[in-house]
Parts: sequence; structure tokens; C-alpha cells
Amino acid sequence: MITKKTRLEEIPVNAALLNAITPMGLELKRNGLVIGENSGRVYGVVKYPQKVDYGWLSRITNLPGTIVSISFKPIDNGSFIESLSRSVIQNRGTAESARDPLTQKRAERAALDGERIMVQVDQHGETVGLLSIAIMPVSRDDSAFQKVCRKTESTFAMLKCKIRNLSNLQREGFKQLSPFYATNEQIEEIIQRIMPLSTFVGGFPFASSGYNDGTGYYFGRDASGGLIIIDTWKRGGDRTNTNMVIMGVAGVGKSTAVKHIARNA
Repeated sequence: MITKKTRLEEIPVNAALLNAITPMGLELKRNGLVIGENSGRVYGVVKYPQKVDYGWLSRITNLPGTIVSISFKPIDNGSFIESLSRSVIQNRGTAESARDPLTQKRAERAALDGERIMVQVDQHGETVGLLSIAIMPVSRDDSAFQKVCRKTESTFAMLKCKIRNLSNLQREGFKQLSPFYATNEQIEEIIQRIMPLSTFVGGFPFASSGYNDGTGYYFGRDASGGLIIIDTWKRGGDRTNTNMVIMGVAGVGKSTAVKHIARNA
């Protein structure tokens, strides 16, 4: 009689991955939270500009050291037109009563943008919906965490968006961001805003940096920190040869780059 003995091999534990999936603890604070060894703070976007540039959402979703949750729910166009009409009337009144020329011009521009969107929705059947964005900067080091928070706040300010620290709602905000929770009603009431579908889609929220030929070798990183994997011998489209030009001031690493390319080629 032959018996088979099963030998159990001990699998090494990936502590970093384990801490990300099941943190050692969760401490809730008024204006933040501690997830395992990391500090976090949940913000909600409460105001958007009437006019945005193409790709505006990609600047939000690609912020290093942050976790972002985005939801979009289509709604009836009538409520959006009514809300936008009130905004246009308010901006027209501000433009007429303002003494400051700069304030007057801004109000006039906002009113014109609102009217343009109303025409787009009413005459061209533009779909509108409720957009909700929550973002949480995360970092292990306190100084790095404060730096990520400032970077997040300044990025939204440059996009002319207004974000709000969800004070006393960090638990609910964390649920909103977690992949194992549905949207939270308390958070949705605060951060939901009406927006045309074209503005949302034009925001290109699923943009990612980097470049990958599928073959080749690690070449470097782009301005956003994305990996560049390139095959210098690949042909197609406008790539008809392997010629390169490497430029830069003294000491930036031109010779090192040439050696790296030559060694991999």
C-alpha cells in the first residue's frame, strides 16, 4: 500500500500588500483617518467651473499619492436647465451691479458660458447627470502627507474647482472611496453636482501616463512619472527609422542615456 504525504510549503507573506488590503487598524479622526501605517484625509468636490478644458479630469485622477472615486448618474434635463437658468440670471445681475470691471467681465463670461450650455442641452439633446468626486491623499510620512494634501488642494484650485474637507464624515468618505462599498447617501448629498455628459466624458477620467510598445525595454519616465517601455526597432505609423536626437545641458545624463540605449539595443 502506497501512501502519499502532502508536504505543505510555507508561503512568504507580502507585508506591504497585506497592509493595503487588510490594514492593521483604522483610526477615525475629525479631519482625517489613519489606515494601518498610512495617514489619509477625504475631500469632496463641491463646486466646478462652468467651462472646463479637455482632459481636466485626468489631472485629478493622476495625482500621485491619492485615491479617487468618481460616479456619474444620468438625470432629467429639465432640472439641469432650470438650475443653469438661475445661475445665468444671477451672473447677469452681478454683471450689471458690479463696480469692479474685472468682476463684471467674469460675471458676463459666466453668463455667456451658461447660455451656451443651455442651448447645447435644449437644442442638441445633451445628456446631463449628477457627478460626484471624492479624493483621499494618502502617505506614510507626516511631512509627505501634508505635501500631498497641499498638492491636491492647489491642483483643484488651478482647475477652478472647490473641494471641501469632509469633517466628521471621514468614515462615510472612506466608504465612498472603498471598492467594497456602494456610494454613501450622506456624502452624495454634499458632493453631487449637475454636469453635462460631454463635460464628464471630455474630462478623460481614465487617462493614464506612460507609453508601452509591448516589446523592448525600460527607457525612462515621462513628466507624470509614467513608465516608458520602448522598442527602438519597431516600425509602424510615422516610425520609419531608429534615429534619435538626445539634447540637454551639461550634467543631465546624456552620456548615461546613450549607454543605456546602446546596451539594450
